[in-house]
Amino acid sequence: MLRPLIALLMLCAAVSTAAESPVVPAAEQVDRYVALFNQDLLALDDKRRVVTPITGAFDAPASDIARDVAQATWFSLLVFLPFLVLPQVLLIWIIWKYRKRQDGRAPATFTGNHRLEIVWTAIPVVALIIVGIPMWDLLYKMEAPPADQRRDMVVEVRGKTYAWDYKYQRLGGDVPTTRGDQFEVGQDVVGMQEPIVLVKDRRVIMNLTANDVNHAWWVPAFGVKKDTIKGRYTNVWFTPEKLGFFKGQCAELCGQGHGIMLISALVVDEADFAVWTETQRHRADTARVWSALSGTTVDAKALEDAVGAYLLKGSSPWRLFSLRYWIASNAASLARKPGELKGEALKQAMLARRVQVEALINRLTGPTTATN
Repeated sequence: MLRPLIALLMLCAAVSTAAESPVVPAAEQVDRYVALFNQDLLALDDKRRVVTPITGAFDAPASDIARDVAQATWFSLLVFLPFLVLPQVLLIWIIWKYRKRQDGRAPATFTGNHRLEIVWTAIPVVALIIVGIPMWDLLYKMEAPPADQRRDMVVEVRGKTYAWDYKYQRLGGDVPTTRGDQFEVGQDVVGMQEPIVLVKDRRVIMNLTANDVNHAWWVPAFGVKKDTIKGRYTNVWFTPEKLGFFKGQCAELCGQGHGIMLISALVVDEADFAVWTETQRHRADTARVWSALSGTTVDAKALEDAVGAYLLKGSSPWRLFSLRYWIASNAASLARKPGELKGEALKQAMLARRVQVEALINRLTGPTTATN
């Protein structure tokens, strides 16, 4: 009786969502999306070097704000460089020219030159004005996003000891975001920080606060750093301009876990972002299935009941893909945590459990393409 009911629900869901959902990836693409969305924040290569280092606004700007900050900094450096170099040159020249000599001549002892003092005060003032005007514009731009925000993404960032939670209040783009479309991400099944996922060339506005003590959200490649303060909101905005995985760090000394309060940000294209948001909508429903799979041994009856309960709530192609994705993603996270099963043994065990779930899906809904 369960199988016909699930098939009927699956047909109804497919008809109702066919016109409004993005194309569902093939089951074979699950591992590709796990590799994209669940990147290891602390991964090291075979030489114990960090796979993804923290890059900055000067060596690899990844947003419009970072690019503007880098250009403004180089401009101010060029303007002020003569004031850094000239005094050292003059000092060396004076030391040499007016050194003590053996012929009895003594160095000059005069003090004060009003004309010279006026000149070396006026020139730096002019330099400060030259630098200050464009810097003022940049500071104002960083604090006040453009007025037209209809296509912008809006994310609430909440710092806590010692991690970050992200609530997607508006996804941005051409499709309006309803309350039911909102969701939160934070830590994965082993407590590791999850990335904030952004769309290339889609402006994002962040409203930042804290649960406890002050923190500071800082991703150098985006050129933004802002305090998160309990009881109030601060704001930043930028437009990601490069695809990739970027890392940052809490920039406010917040306690003994400050050093491990890392930040990860993933910038993807619109198609990949649509896949990520769809999987997030079904994430909570997969928790029971993962609970049945994540133990040292698997209770076949409990697993079948969990998969059946998941499918009874909906068997659309997106829900099937999301179930496969979250099992594979959670397994990837679990592989990074020390436990009884490690390395190749854990990989083989989780692969066998994925096959077991796939068999249940096939039996309850009909044959589908198996995962890798």
